[in-house]
Amino acid sequence: VPRTRGHDRNEVTVTSLPLYYTYGLTVLNTHLSQGATVVLDDRGLLDRGFWETVAEHKVTSLAAVPYQYEMLRRLGFDPWKYPALRTLTQAGGRLRDALVLDFHRRMSDAGGQLIVMYGQTEAGRMAILPPQRLPEKLGSAGVAIPDGRFTVAPGPEGAADGIGEIHYHGPNVMLGYARAAEDLARGDELGGTLATGDIGRVDSEGFLFLSGRTRRFGKVFGVRVSLSDIERMLEHRGAVAAVAGDDRIVVWVEGAAADARAEIRRELSERIGVHASGFDVRDIPELPLLPNGKVDYQTLTELAR
Repeated sequence: VPRTRGHDRNEVTVTSLPLYYTYGLTVLNTHLSQGATVVLDDRGLLDRGFWETVAEHKVTSLAAVPYQYEMLRRLGFDPWKYPALRTLTQAGGRLRDALVLDFHRRMSDAGGQLIVMYGQTEAGRMAILPPQRLPEKLGSAGVAIPDGRFTVAPGPEGAADGIGEIHYHGPNVMLGYARAAEDLARGDELGGTLATGDIGRVDSEGFLFLSGRTRRFGKVFGVRVSLSDIERMLEHRGAVAAVAGDDRIVVWVEGAAADARAEIRRELSERIGVHASGFDVRDIPELPLLPNGKVDYQTLTELAR
């Protein structure tokens, strides 16, 4: 990551993410490995004191996950207020394309950059999207970091249009899972290859495009539907999450009035080709989040019952 991000000892970052979270720990380790500065602050992005720290210590880079970018948009984040801040990084889940482009433009206009990245706990960072290629590769998670590569493994039904489960190969892949002390003696069980559980494709230039998770599917009247695809279809409506119910899909939308919910059902029916009654669209004040900032799908599934 330091090689691709261009870290050096003059960089200053701040702990905008918890250190028990892989992304937060990666930010800490990559900066310290280059002799850079890490400012410790346990306040969140909504706290004015956090931004006073950013200004006081002349923070040059800030890491955030999708829900934090949603917050920054609502706050009217203006990079011109923080002249030392040259880089925003994004990982920890897919950020909707409109926001990626929004923050790319905000940072570019201020002489900075937005860097989109992709990683998993089992390997750390795996891909980085070069900022200069972002507009033309919008929606991509980037290219593999140095010494890494991606392959596509077709599922049991084969890979359509080059789409399948993404496998990552690189020296940063973990050795395996240790559930007891004796497991630590088992050696390297993965051989540098990680089956990510993500569905996607790799284009001719090596750019990775993700489309969902292997287990994030539901059925509507017998038709298999990707829950991630539904969320992408509706991302123009703001914060949306879809979960599988009994022969129906439950779609949670923040602040959706009755007429908006009816429109969403019609939209999904037309685009997917099944009757609108197969979609249960519900309003929710705020989507529940896990400590790492990702949507808590388990809670939403329980609420949908």
